[in-house]
Amino acid sequence: MARRSFLSQLVALPFLGLTAWGIVSPLMQHLGDEARRLALLRAAMEAWRAAPNDCFLWAFRTEWKALPPKEARTVAREIVRVTLEEPDQPITASYGEEGTVRITSRREHNLFQLLHVLRHLDGPLAESLIADHEQLAAAARRFPNGMDSLREEAEARAAAPGPSPGGGYIRYGRPADFPYLDALMQASRDGDFGPPIEYALEQYRKDSAPDSPNEVPREFWPSTCSLRGIFYRAGERLGLGATVYLDRIPDPDLRLFAQIELAAAVAGLPELQGPQRGYPHLRSAPPR
Repeated sequence: MARRSFLSQLVALPFLGLTAWGIVSPLMQHLGDEARRLALLRAAMEAWRAAPNDCFLWAFRTEWKALPPKEARTVAREIVRVTLEEPDQPITASYGEEGTVRITSRREHNLFQLLHVLRHLDGPLAESLIADHEQLAAAARRFPNGMDSLREEAEARAAAPGPSPGGGYIRYGRPADFPYLDALMQASRDGDFGPPIEYALEQYRKDSAPDSPNEVPREFWPSTCSLRGIFYRAGERLGLGATVYLDRIPDPDLRLFAQIELAAAVAGLPELQGPQRGYPHLRSAPPR
């Protein structure tokens, strides 16, 4: 009871809650005891039922097998029901190295994130959702088993002879961010992380602008999230050699966040997962 109460209190906080959701999946992957893993996932489920949000989906889509199949099926159906009941919102996401699968509906994007789970647990429900949602249907034609298909394709590319193509990427966000994501993909291939860092530093200049600073905690700044992702991939690609890029980060807090992700990659730990938001709508208004 204490463990469930603790997580419920964490996710109820407006900013700390995102951190709590973000650590559910990495923490489960490092809990060797099955009973503890199951207790943590059920605590997250309880918190989500009290205040539904997309964040739980990011944990459930990777950790659902920790639940008994019948319970996992019930939770998957609940997520579908909540997803269909909530108002839709525009997003921009593209899947695959070629970027030909594009989804602009938050609802259909969430259903695609859940598709591989539904294929295992409730095939008829998966087929009915595909029949009713055009963008989901297009994504399912390219990646029939959703995230499982993406993972399998990436693994096949990595195992192919010759230079690593570095496939299996997902671009998710505003189209204006796609040049940064493309630069990060290229850096993961050639080892030059200077270009994506420049994009992140431009975000930092906006986040820290004296006349319109981003007022949320720095942990949630877009520039922080970008630098975390960059240095995790740099650690995977370059190992400790990626430390040469740390001096390019002028802010000591953001440098520490990046260093933590770099160390995690070198140690073989999972990247911090989950929606990370900058809340630009909470910026201060420019002075009149």
